[in-house]
This record gives sequence, C-alpha cells and structure tokens, in this order.
Amino acid sequence: MDFSLLGLWNQMGAVAKVVVLILLGMSMYAIGIVLERFLTFRKGKQRSLAYLGALQPLVSARGRLGEAVALTQSYKDAPAARVMGPALNDFVAGLDGLGAAASDAVELEMLIHGVTRGMERAKKREVAALQRGLPVLATISSSAPFVGLFGTVFGIITAFQQMADPSKGGGGGLASVSAGIAEALLTTAVGLAVAIGSVWFYNFFVTKLDQFSAVIEDSAGELADQLSRGTRGAGHTPSPVASVTAGAPVATP
Repeated sequence: MDFSLLGLWNQMGAVAKVVVLILLGMSMYAIGIVLERFLTFRKGKQRSLAYLGALQPLVSARGRLGEAVALTQSYKDAPAARVMGPALNDFVAGLDGLGAAASDAVELEMLIHGVTRGMERAKKREVAALQRGLPVLATISSSAPFVGLFGTVFGIITAFQQMADPSKGGGGGLASVSAGIAEALLTTAVGLAVAIGSVWFYNFFVTKLDQFSAVIEDSAGELADQLSRGTRGAGHTPSPVASVTAGAPVATP
C-alpha cells in the first residue's frame, strides 16, 4: 500500500479530493494577497519616508509653504503625502482667504483645527486602503482547519464503512482501512498548513499597519504643530506657488 502523497491522492475519494483542491485554491489566493500587500506596504513606507524627509525642511523654513504644497505632486504614491498634502493645500488656501486676519490667534486656531480634522479623515481612508485583503486572509486562516476537518469526517466515515464490510477487506481489521484513515487525516493536515501560514502573515501585516499608522499620525500631529508655530503672530503673504496649487485637484487613494 502506497502512503506517499501521490499514492494517497490516487486512493482518495471524490469528497476528499474536492476538499484538498479547495484548500489549495485558498492557499494560492492567500499567497497572492501576501505578495501584493507586501509590495504595497514596502513601497508605501519607502515613498512616505522620502516624502517626510523632503517635507521637513520646507515646513520648518518660513515662507516655503508653497514649495511644500507643490512637493505633493511628486509623491502621489506615498500614503503620507495623500494625508498631509491636501492638509497643506487647505492650510495655504485658508491663510490666503483670511488675509490680514491670519494674525488673529482665534482664526488661526480654527484653521489649524480644520486642517487637523482633514488629516484625520485622510488617515482613516489610507488605513482602510492598506487593510484591503487582510479580512480575506483572516477568513482563510480561521476557516481552513474546518474545511480540512470536513474532508476528514467523510474520510473517517468511509474508512469505518470499509472496516464493517467484509467484501471490501474489512475482515483484515485496521490494516485494511489504514489508507482510508491516512487519507482522512491528510485533509486536516493540509487545512492546518494553510491556516498556520495565513494567520502568521495576517498578524505580520496587522503589526506593520499599526506601526505605519502611528508614523503617519505622529507626522500629521507634528505638521499641525509646526504650522501653528510658524504662522502664529505673523502676517501672511500669498505665495505664487500656493495660489497656483491651491486650486489643484487632490489625489485620492
């Protein structure tokens, strides 16, 4: 009796083969999600860090907000730019609209508050975009063992039916149905393998998402503080670059 994987496959019943094929399909889909999310997270992190590095000197220096707004056009594929770029755009447009009233601490505080709320909404959209595919990965990790167990139950039933039927070799005891039991347990093993890999990668991406979200949140808070410190008590002269970019469409994730 052949107990190799190919031998067990040839001896499997129709239900067990269907279960194994379903599990293999789930594993391939999970691998596709893992590869796509890995590349997305890697590119998003690299581009966001590059954007933050280029943005810092522009926001820290007085009179360079127009350049900071224009910088967003070069980093449309960076999640951090899609969060903070529109906020800078709104801030510069708001200062232009206030004019001489931009030196009023109350008006400035209201503008900063509106910009902060805008960044919070943008951050939620970016986090939701980065979560794409993770619920499916969680579903695969939780359901794969039960799919394998479904095949195991049918395999065990078939094995005991063979054990009880002398015409099918049942008179030989467990030795005559050992292949059927091995076939039944194989589906559970495949289901557990798919679930273990899926849950590992799901937890990996959830951790990365939390870390990335914290970086964006800290950077957005620091940006709001720098904008408040840089404009408090000082007048504002509309920037030519800011005037051009203030009406530009904002990229959506």
